Amino acid sequence: MNSPNQSDIVALQRGLKNRAPARNGLRLYTADFDSISLGGFYKGRSAFLVLSGPSLNDIDLSKLDRRGIVTMGVNNSWTVHRPTLWTCVDDPGRFIDTGWKDPGVLKFVPVCHWGRKLRIQTNNGTMRDSAYRVAQMPSVLFFRRSNHFDHERFLTGDTVPWGNDPKSTDSLGIKGKRSVMLVALRLLHHLGFRTVYLLGCDFRMASDHKYAFDETREAAAIRHNNVLYDSLSRRFEALLPHFGKHRFRVVNCSPGSGLGVFERMPYEDAIASASAECSKPINTQGWYTPVDANREVAR
Repeated sequence: MNSPNQSDIVALQRGLKNRAPARNGLRLYTADFDSISLGGFYKGRSAFLVLSGPSLNDIDLSKLDRRGIVTMGVNNSWTVHRPTLWTCVDDPGRFIDTGWKDPGVLKFVPVCHWGRKLRIQTNNGTMRDSAYRVAQMPSVLFFRRSNHFDHERFLTGDTVPWGNDPKSTDSLGIKGKRSVMLVALRLLHHLGFRTVYLLGCDFRMASDHKYAFDETREAAAIRHNNVLYDSLSRRFEALLPHFGKHRFRVVNCSPGSGLGVFERMPYEDAIASASAECSKPINTQGWYTPVDANREVAR
């Protein structure tokens, strides 16, 4: 009878023999710059993309803790809900350091931020540089950004598009307008998710309607964000056929959202759908009984 170790070797050899040819495509990097691919890692599953709109405060976010549910946060939305996954594009010092230090959150960060310092807030509210850099944080993977948005190639390139630089236009003629939301959707598709439910996707900002957390925004920043939302709406409209071709479904579950491109679904229905596979009653009896010794455990 083969030893357990020998069984592992046999299974590995069989798996390597049946492995699909190496694929080009998006690569991720560890803090030591080891290249890895997580393409299809969450094959066929759904995820909630938790953005930062104040409508997050109108729903019961504790339901995102159910079995079977994966969430991705962006920027400081991780102060409102602790996500499974998280990403950013701006300077790391803009995002609360306790999130960076949390090993339970898998973080996807542009490579250019590898050596940048975090910031911490003192008791009197002032900010100063942390002694720590992004590369020293746990559970961080790095990606390469693309500075050009092409609505016909968005999901297929080997980099992560986040919009255009302020001096160039994209495939729709839009100049500039970069956004972490584009990065999050591209990463979620790469990871294998095929349905993404949007939360906190308010797509409108005003002096009394900014974020789900406390933060000051001047009038110019509010105008900038509203112009960005308009450009993103145009991009998402153009992306719909591309998403359909790649069987990538985006559903807006944000109450009162100004983004009308994607189909809508009540939050409760999305929770039920996303958690259905893991929602059956659990019976712990019988699981430790011996497995049939003749059963082939590696296929």
